[in-house]
Amino acid sequence: METPEGFEERVNYRERYQGSTLNFLGRPAFLRYDFCEFVKCTILIDERTEKLAITNCVFEDCNIDTLPSDDRRFLIFRDNVFKLPIEERRTSFEKRLAEALAVRGRRLEDGG
Repeated sequence: METPEGFEERVNYRERYQGSTLNFLGRPAFLRYDFCEFVKCTILIDERTEKLAITNCVFEDCNIDTLPSDDRRFLIFRDNVFKLPIEERRTSFEKRLAEALAVRGRRLEDGG
């Protein structure tokens, strides 16, 4: 929603963003994202970004792996989940599976 001064206010709830670029660079806005999902997105935030709240969201395979809050600029980032890119998760899973199978094989060889 645009206000007469050009100030943007928007609340997004349970939205899914995929392959999007969200540009918060130095914009006068109050934007809030609650329980949203960001998949393969580019999130642009700089030192001039302010009045942004992102809570209880999931970031999967995005360009960020953390969002630090800043009370001075009214940046609220709380209870978000950052998932590793799928290739990194797959590699980690395959490594853990191979280790578990090796342990199981040794137990069977030892009788038990």
